[in-house]
Amino acid sequence: MKFITAAAALLSATALAAPTSSTDKETTTFQIKDFTTRKYDGKTISTMSFRILATTGGTLDFECVPYDPVTKGATEAFESGKVYFCGENSFFSFSYTDGNDVDQTNELFLWQDIAPGNTIGGSAFLDEPICRAGGSSINDLICQVPDQVYFAVTLEKLGA
Repeated sequence: MKFITAAAALLSATALAAPTSSTDKETTTFQIKDFTTRKYDGKTISTMSFRILATTGGTLDFECVPYDPVTKGATEAFESGKVYFCGENSFFSFSYTDGNDVDQTNELFLWQDIAPGNTIGGSAFLDEPICRAGGSSINDLICQVPDQVYFAVTLEKLGA
């Protein structure tokens, strides 16, 4: 009987001392390159595009534009804060919130569908991209994040 009690106590102590499962989430980081917005009126984003690149030695180089399922192409009526797919049947989607002149801070939120019920996501903040004349009118602006600025988004499993 003493043996059973001692064994039970030992097993209980061992269970308490056992390492718990890690709460650290796996993350994936993507570099964002060629981030460009177009403001035909000089104020409001009409459309945008950027490239999503792998940062872990992978070969991913994916162009993302706000996809409009009605026209089956890039939207020409971009809405700040709205969720867009990066193309037809794309496993990437994004939302871009334009900070305007309030605080000059913009947010890009990026999602990647890994499998049904398995989505990772994350956001990054960026300053207002540098603008230049676009050429289609006196107010037309093309705004870009300079190549030398490292801009990345780290994604992690959502809802876990």
